[in-house]
Amino acid sequence: MKTSIRCPSCSGPLTPVELHCDACDIAVRGRFTANEFCSLGEEDLHFLRIFVLCEGRIRDMESALGVSYPTIKARLAKLKETLAAQAAGAAEKVTPAQIPAAAPIAPTQESRAAQVLRDLAQGRVEYDAALEKLRQIAKENIT
Repeated sequence: MKTSIRCPSCSGPLTPVELHCDACDIAVRGRFTANEFCSLGEEDLHFLRIFVLCEGRIRDMESALGVSYPTIKARLAKLKETLAAQAAGAAEKVTPAQIPAAAPIAPTQESRAAQVLRDLAQGRVEYDAALEKLRQIAKENIT
């Protein structure tokens, strides 16, 4: 999926490959899939923010955006089409070949967490189960 963040050299879409937690300084590397909202421009994202803040009430959006009811309905229809088209094009998934194999090391907390993330990416475990496993690994480190 294309993102709205572009390469400064060739203007191609940039792909996120590392996530970092400022709180605990952990970094997770991989090829992350962006959702359909990542490719929206600032104007569409602003429109969505107003939609959520107004709880979908178009009359409230009229005053917040300073535009007419038909204009808001037209923008909603256009945004709906854009999101539907992007969601349809986002059927690509990460393949196991894209996930680096773990080196044979003792099962430390970090390697166990990495294995859980690989299992999640490969579809061998559901999100909720992976989250629970990661919480358990973190809890074992605290106790």
